[in-house]
Amino acid sequence: MTDVEKYKEDLTQYLVDVCTGNGLLKGTLLSTPDIDTAWVRLAPSFYGDAVREFNHYPEFCLGCAGYLGMAIAFLWDADWARYAEVPYAFFQGERGFDDMDDHITDEILRDRRHSVPAMQSTAASAYHFLMRESPEPGTAEAYRMFLATVEVMFKVGAAIELCRLGYKFEKVNLT
Repeated sequence: MTDVEKYKEDLTQYLVDVCTGNGLLKGTLLSTPDIDTAWVRLAPSFYGDAVREFNHYPEFCLGCAGYLGMAIAFLWDADWARYAEVPYAFFQGERGFDDMDDHITDEILRDRRHSVPAMQSTAASAYHFLMRESPEPGTAEAYRMFLATVEVMFKVGAAIELCRLGYKFEKVNLT
């Protein structure tokens, strides 16, 4: 396991624990292959925006990754056949990346009461975790850790929304 893979695993567990403590998750990272595939499709565009803004607005960038995950999970639940291939621009507001958070909360999720506090606290926790690792700014390692943090935030955002929508893992007896 590489250092970045270990970092990603540790960050995921840390955020699941934090979110569980805050009542946003129930001890597990909910996911679906459809949501994971959506991330692979949208990530290159998101990374381009987030990398440009991260030095000035790190928690905002991490939060937007979580909001994007929440939006994808919401759309997956609503009508995935209709929304599976929406372009990255669908998630941006009038000012593009700069108001992605407001656009997703107001136009897609239509829920500020749950989504905004969830992403503010989760993004702050993720940023704190990243800074605790003390990657040297401008290095390849710092860049890889940033990309890993963004991906984890997307997945945690999706899990928070799936949990809010009532999804959960249940043991199924197939016999």
